[in-house]
Amino acid sequence: MAVRLNVIVLRPTGEHRHFDPACDDAVGQLLGRPGLDLVLLDRIPGPDESGTERLAVESIAGDVACVGWTDAELVSEPLGLLGKRVARVPHRRDQDAAPVQSDEPIAKLYHFDMRREGTSQTILADLQALLATRQTPMFQIGVGGSTLPKPATASPSQASTPPKNITPIKAATPSPAKPSTAAVSSLNAPTPPLTPNQSTDLDALVDELDELDL
Repeated sequence: MAVRLNVIVLRPTGEHRHFDPACDDAVGQLLGRPGLDLVLLDRIPGPDESGTERLAVESIAGDVACVGWTDAELVSEPLGLLGKRVARVPHRRDQDAAPVQSDEPIAKLYHFDMRREGTSQTILADLQALLATRQTPMFQIGVGGSTLPKPATASPSQASTPPKNITPIKAATPSPAKPSTAAVSSLNAPTPPLTPNQSTDLDALVDELDELDL
């Protein structure tokens, strides 16, 4: 399951109202970013108040990052009064935060003071880096899988060396067939004499050929 991070953006109030353009720019950078659930508040309401801001705070569960132009105590204390017990924890933009000492289950508060120099320019990258540190790598373990054996491959030395103790066999050359005795006898037999009719026809044919030559 993908890790998500709640992000509260508190608008500047009082003497810090000149940061309004920077606040609008931060909201534009963070709105709709994967893994970041953005909640924009003018202020954190008191315990006796009601309204959409109270409902927005009550819908937040788990750890939260606060992007604001105020001190961290002005965020954690009002959240605690609403039943959201949080403890400020250190990160790369808030090295001054002390490690949590309480053994009780308590949500973490990652505070980003936008009044510090350079924070407004890197807020998106800082939150994405914080989100990456909270993600746990997942590994898929195959169960019951089988590996097909690889076909045996002859080594180059085996492939180039001919097998020993093998006598080559020479193919026999077929000899020409001899004519049969009956065929030889028919070739050597004398030519039979012509009959009287055949002899007469042959003489007439010779005479016709002589006339054609004339």
